[in-house]
Amino acid sequence: MEARTISFGKNGEEPKLAFEDVDATELYPCVMFYSSNPGEKVKICDMQMRGTPRDLLPGDPVCSPTATVLVEATTQLIRILHRTDHWTHRINKTMIERLHKIKPCFRDAAGAPRLKKSRSVQSREEHDAQRESQEAPGRTEEEKGRHGRQHGLGELSEQHLRSLCTDVWPVLAVIGGADAGLRVGGRCVHKQTGRHATLLGVAKEGSSSAKVQWDEAEITIRYLESCCRSALHQETRLRRQL
Repeated sequence: MEARTISFGKNGEEPKLAFEDVDATELYPCVMFYSSNPGEKVKICDMQMRGTPRDLLPGDPVCSPTATVLVEATTQLIRILHRTDHWTHRINKTMIERLHKIKPCFRDAAGAPRLKKSRSVQSREEHDAQRESQEAPGRTEEEKGRHGRQHGLGELSEQHLRSLCTDVWPVLAVIGGADAGLRVGGRCVHKQTGRHATLLGVAKEGSSSAKVQWDEAEITIRYLESCCRSALHQETRLRRQL
């Protein structure tokens, strides 16, 4: 009522906005027939009075958290710019420069001071090593050392790790995406009807129902799944520029 709008639908259709700026405290529904057939009737099947729209939540853990929503929104914007001729070369150049930072990080990792591991990580590694020694007592020291070197991140310095997280990871997110699941602002499909919509969020924390925006109206439904497009065309375009 605070929005001062009226929407209606007929014959089972989704309601559509019909009137705006309605300045009245009481309303009486009426229907005008343009045909001359006697005996026609109209029945009001459902009527809802909605208040001021509330702020919607991201909907985690069912949907992506706020950080992922921001990452995917930024990634989507970069991909849109990448499809324009003016931005394609500039974005490709920046991405290639950042990807070239991967090799120096791991090449210099051997001589750099290692990151200090937290007590929980050290305790977990000791527990895993003790369990592995009990399960395979005949393993040689060389095999144990080779197994321990599989975790390369422990050999990186803090500076190299920061470079990978702030420079390289965003490029990988643009190429492959951070999270293709349900997220606010993302496209989704209703499993039961097959209709596509944009996810707006959830009204309260922990709710399994989400509010979506159809092409003609918005409604609260359940049983959604993501229908995000693959980023393969972005990789092809990047490869073409190389």
